[in-house]
Amino acid sequence: MRNGRGIWSFFIPDQDNNYRARFLHLPVLSAFIFFFLLAQTSISLFALSRPAVLGYSSQITPEEIVELTNFERGKYGLSPLLLNASLNEAARRKAADMFAFSYWAHKSPSGRDPWDFFREVGYDYIYAGENLARDFSTPEAVVAAWMMSSSHKDNIVNNQYQEIGVAVVNGTLEGVETTLVVQLLGTPVNSLSGVKESGVKEEIPVVSSVSEKEVLLPAQSPSSKSLSPLLITKQVAIFILGVLLGALLVDKIIVERKKVARLCGDNLAHISFLIAILVTILLARSGMII
Repeated sequence: MRNGRGIWSFFIPDQDNNYRARFLHLPVLSAFIFFFLLAQTSISLFALSRPAVLGYSSQITPEEIVELTNFERGKYGLSPLLLNASLNEAARRKAADMFAFSYWAHKSPSGRDPWDFFREVGYDYIYAGENLARDFSTPEAVVAAWMMSSSHKDNIVNNQYQEIGVAVVNGTLEGVETTLVVQLLGTPVNSLSGVKESGVKEEIPVVSSVSEKEVLLPAQSPSSKSLSPLLITKQVAIFILGVLLGALLVDKIIVERKKVARLCGDNLAHISFLIAILVTILLARSGMII
């Protein structure tokens, strides 16, 4: 009976804890925060030492991006895009170029555009387009973000496109470990009778970088078993905030019912503050698109 009371005293205010849940006492909170920071540091170190297991792009594969893109096209009665090996290679080169020259844009700082990568792999096109994304943890989040942007959506549901290529590559961009998703869309000249006209329509000009020396990175597809350190951190933070909120609410309810007078401040301000932080974490979106 005594042991049970001791355990519950961490969450329920009573005489044993001076009517203040032990979980809310400064020494316990300090220890809790210490172990949380220790866990996050361990996750970060593990991510650096075992990138194949704990990566920055959990659960994203080129095949899933293609599948989800065609699913969105199907909603508009459009035919699915066919995977093209040359476009896959062009997408990989574009991602490698952004990592090699550290830029996040449709056009490189030197002014080179995305269509150079189509030409490099010998893809002669009539229509071409590009969508970019970074720092997402799931393929669904990537495609959903594109579909919420009118310009990116126009590329995905454009009935002029027939083929697709996708690259998902991990690396360091502008000094930050990240994952790039490059989606290239196109219609080859040989798909139509006749010769490519001089007025080529290039949808959403996006880009590549320059250099006389071709810089390529090994193709990398994140393992479907990988985990995202950012996602783990978010989940742990939500759990901790949830425990703190629960302890504060229980503490407030019991103290008010028993009409206990305490010198410490009211829990309402702390509860409001933690709720605000929790909402911010839940609404936070880690990914970016251009």
